[in-house]
Amino acid sequence: MHFDLINQYHSTFRFALAMTALGLASCASNAAGPVQSQLPTLQMRVGQHDVKAELANTDLSRQIGLMNRKELGKNSGMLFVFKRSETQCMWMKNTLIDLDVAFADPNGTILNIEQMKAGTSDIHCSSGNAKIALEMNRGWFSTRGIEAGEKLHVPERVLETME
Repeated sequence: MHFDLINQYHSTFRFALAMTALGLASCASNAAGPVQSQLPTLQMRVGQHDVKAELANTDLSRQIGLMNRKELGKNSGMLFVFKRSETQCMWMKNTLIDLDVAFADPNGTILNIEQMKAGTSDIHCSSGNAKIALEMNRGWFSTRGIEAGEKLHVPERVLETME
């Protein structure tokens, strides 16, 4: 019986080692890090401005966000939909472009807008309970006069379709 346990342990250890090697090989093949696979897009409005946003509504898509992207279209962004309405925070590690993020409550009312510098580990948080956040190119909100209190017009179905 003792040998069966040892063999089972070695088998489990070899499997874990093989999986680790596969994971490292995957990372090595993509030295720049993870890049978001094709996400669904939606048309939305920010105040009176049209935006084409990629939808990050799963744990993985929210974790990767806009990492390793070299550019973002002029009126394009990424809409993060969170599981719960609570204080939400973001950072820019492995993000190559400067961004602004607008945190909004479940009704789409912008709570605050934060400027984020590419490649930093600075933490940027919502000033209240946020359900959604929209990342856009740095300066997008300010050049359009969009401030806290303005509205993110997001299709209702988007808030319901998340993991």
